[in-house]
Amino acid sequence: MPSARLPRVAYYAHHHGTGHLRHAVNIARLDAVELLVTGTAPPGGIPSLPGSAQFAALPPDVGPDGPFGPGPGSFLHYAPAAPLVRERFARLHQLWQEFTPDVVVVDVSVETALFARLCGYPVIHRRMHGERTDTPHRLAYESVNGLIAYFPESIEEPSHLAEHGGKSSYLGMLAPASAPAPGSIPVRPRTVSVQTSLGGSGVQLSDLLRAARRTPDWQWEVMGRTAGAPTDLPDNVQLLGVVSDPGPRLAASDVIVTSGGHNAVAAAAAARRPVLVIPEPRPFREQELFARALTPAGAASALTFADVPDWQHTLEQLRNGDPEQLAKTLLVPVEDFRARFLAAVEQAVSGGQYGASTRTAASSAGPGERSSRRSLPAGSQAT
Repeated sequence: MPSARLPRVAYYAHHHGTGHLRHAVNIARLDAVELLVTGTAPPGGIPSLPGSAQFAALPPDVGPDGPFGPGPGSFLHYAPAAPLVRERFARLHQLWQEFTPDVVVVDVSVETALFARLCGYPVIHRRMHGERTDTPHRLAYESVNGLIAYFPESIEEPSHLAEHGGKSSYLGMLAPASAPAPGSIPVRPRTVSVQTSLGGSGVQLSDLLRAARRTPDWQWEVMGRTAGAPTDLPDNVQLLGVVSDPGPRLAASDVIVTSGGHNAVAAAAAARRPVLVIPEPRPFREQELFARALTPAGAASALTFADVPDWQHTLEQLRNGDPEQLAKTLLVPVEDFRARFLAAVEQAVSGGQYGASTRTAASSAGPGERSSRRSLPAGSQAT
C-alpha cells in the first residue's frame, strides 16, 4: 500500500435493517481512508455519505416475491442459482476493479467475504455476537485475513476468543455523531424511553402496554416500530414512531428500555442513563446473546417484556443504578476507534497476524501505527 495516499477500503454493507450502513457511515466519519460502500440501495434511495466516501448500489439478490431458494448444501447461507445474483456479483467485481481497494471489509456476508477472497483481495469480516459456529461462519472466519468487532474485547464470547482471538480486532463502540453532550439535557423523572430496532417488525405492542399499565406513575415514550394495532392506549403511553434523532429523548429519560441492536445500544449508552436491554428476534440469536453479554458491562437485560416479573420494582431499581457504567465500558473516543481500524487494515494488507497490538491500538497511534494499550481505559471495565 503506497504510503503517499490513504488506505483504500471497499466496504460491503448488508441490506437487512439500517445498522450495517450506519457502520459504513461511521467509517466515513473517520476521514482516514478512501471509502467505497456497496450494497443494495436502501428504500430511501442512494445515501449521501460523509466526506468523499461514495455509495454504489448493487442489483438486488432477491426476486419480486422475496428470497430465492438458498441453493444446495449447508456450507453457505444464501447462494441461489439466479440471474439477479450473477448480476449482483458481476457488478460488485466491476466496482472493485475500478476502485482497486487495498482491502475489502464485509459487514456482513459469508458469500461476499469468500467471493472477495477468491478475487484476490485481503478481506476483513465484521464480527458480531450470536450463534456463529455453523459451517458457513466457520468457513468465513477461517478464510478472511481478519475480523473486526464494533465493541470492546471485554464483552466478547470466551469461545470466540479461544478460537479466533488471534485474528480479531476490537474497536470499541462510537457514540452517535448527534449524541447530546453528557449532562446537557435535564432528566425528566419517572419517564421511560423505549427504542426499538429498525431491522424487524418491532416489539409487541400488547406486551409493552401491559408493562405501562402496571406502572401508571411512569410516562412511557416509545420510539420505533411496534407490532400490533395501537388501540386503547393508556394515558401514560406515547407512540412516537420512528424518530430521526432519539438522542435528546433518551438523555432526558429516567430509564431507557432498548432493543439489542448495536446502534440502539450505542445510542442508549451515549445517553448515560440506566438501561434495560430487551432483544428482538434476529438470525443466529444475535440480539439475545449481545444483550446477555451487556449485563456485566452495565446494562440490565430480559429476554422479553413478559419476562420482567415486576415492572414497578425493576424501574425503581434501574433509576437508582449507575447511569455512566455502560458508556464507560462500551464507548471509545473517535481517535481510538480510528487508530484501531487503521491498524486492522494495515494488518490485513500486510498479511500479518492479528494479536494484542491490533486489538488494543491506542488513540496516540497514528495511521497504521500500533501500541500495547488495552482496549478499555484503565478502570472502565465493569466489575
